[in-house]
Amino acid sequence: MSTNSIACRPVCGLAAVVLIGTFILSGAMRAGGPAAPGPELRAERIQSVTLSSRRAPSHETLTKLRSVGSTHVTLVPFAFQRGVTSTDIRFNPDARWYTESDTGIRVLADSIHALGMQVILKPHVWVSRTSEGGAWRSDIGFDTEREWQTWESGYRRYIMHHARLASAIAADAFVVGTELRRAAVDREAFWRSLIADVREIFPGKVTYAANWWEEYTEVRFWDALDFIGVQAYFPLGDRDDATVDELSRGWQPHIAELTGVADEFRRPVLFTEIGYRSFTGATERPWEWPSREQARTGSPNNDVQTNLYEAFFQTVWDNEWFAGAILWRWYAEESSDGPTQRIGFTPQNKPAEETIRRWFVRGTD
Repeated sequence: MSTNSIACRPVCGLAAVVLIGTFILSGAMRAGGPAAPGPELRAERIQSVTLSSRRAPSHETLTKLRSVGSTHVTLVPFAFQRGVTSTDIRFNPDARWYTESDTGIRVLADSIHALGMQVILKPHVWVSRTSEGGAWRSDIGFDTEREWQTWESGYRRYIMHHARLASAIAADAFVVGTELRRAAVDREAFWRSLIADVREIFPGKVTYAANWWEEYTEVRFWDALDFIGVQAYFPLGDRDDATVDELSRGWQPHIAELTGVADEFRRPVLFTEIGYRSFTGATERPWEWPSREQARTGSPNNDVQTNLYEAFFQTVWDNEWFAGAILWRWYAEESSDGPTQRIGFTPQNKPAEETIRRWFVRGTD
C-alpha cells in the first residue's frame, strides 16, 4: 500500500455476541497501581465500514450497509501535510469529496441515523510527500520544542473543529488521531490535553487509532480513552492459499499481545481499521495497496480475501476484550466496480461481503 494510504506499513512503524456491560479484566495492573475501571459498553459490538464517496451516495448505498448488518458508518475527513517535517496542517471543511466535507457529513449523518445506524468520525492526516527516506505520517516529528508546539497548535485546531462537528451530528464515537506514532509516543502530555479538550465538547466515545506495528503497544494514554484503537493489518503468513485454520493460527501471537494490552489498561480493543485485498500478497502484506499496474493487469483472488475475513471473525470476534471493527473500505454503489476495487480492499459485490453479512447479522439478531 502507498505510504499515504490509510492501511498501514510495518516498515515505518479492520454485532457478533453480547459484550459484558462493564469491561473488567481480572488482575490487570499498571506500574504504580491498578488501572482505572473501564467504561460501560453498549450491549453490541461496533460493526462498521468506512464509507468513501466523491458525490452524495445513493440511498441504495446506505440501505446496503444496513442490510449487511452494519451498526455504524465511519467517515474520514482528511487534513493534508506536505511532509513529515512540515509544521503546517491544512484542512478544508468545504472539501469537494462529499464524505470529507462538513456539509456532506451532516447530511449523511441524518440519513445514517434515519436507517438506525450510528456515525463514527475519524479525522486523518494525509502526508502528501513521502520522499524523505520513505517517511510517512508515523514519522511526523520535530527537533525543537517550538516546531512541536506549532504543529500541535495546527493539529488541535483540526481535531477540535471535527470534535465540534461530531457533537453536532450526534456521532457515537470520535477518533482523535490516526497512525501518528512518533507524536503519540513522544508527546503524551499533548494527547492527554487534547483528549480532555475533546471530551469537553463531545459526549460520545473517544479513541485513538494506533498502527499495529510498533505503536499500539507503546502508547501510554489508553487509560484516557474508551477504546484501545488498533489499525489491524497484522500479517498472518506467507501463503495466499492458506486455509482458514492456518490463518487462524497466524492470529495467535497477535491475540496474545492484544490481550496483554487490554488487560494492562482495562480497556476494550476496537479495530479502528481492518481490511484485505482480493489480490495476491494479502496474507503476508495486508496493508499494501495494489499498484496501478496491478489494477490494470492483475486478476482478483476473491478466495484469499474471503478466507482472511473468515479467519478474523472466527479467531478475534468473540474475545471478551474485543469491542468491534471498522472495515476498510466501502464505496457508493455506483462507483464500486472499477479496476482498483476489483482487486482492492472493498468487499462489495465479492464473496467476502456474504462472510461479513453472516457475522454482522449474527450480532444484530
